[in-house]
Amino acid sequence: MNNSSSPLEHLAAFAITFACGMVTAVAMGAYGRFISRKARADLQKPAEREA
Repeated sequence: MNNSSSPLEHLAAFAITFACGMVTAVAMGAYGRFISRKARADLQKPAEREA
């Protein structure tokens, strides 16, 4: 009995892992932009109250 996996299974596993990594990278970038905008808005609020 041959227990080794086929090259196609390795390619499928790599493709799934690569796709998950891309989704994670895009999501982290979007989250970083969201936090940056929120931080800027929070920093500007006290200045607007004083004016």
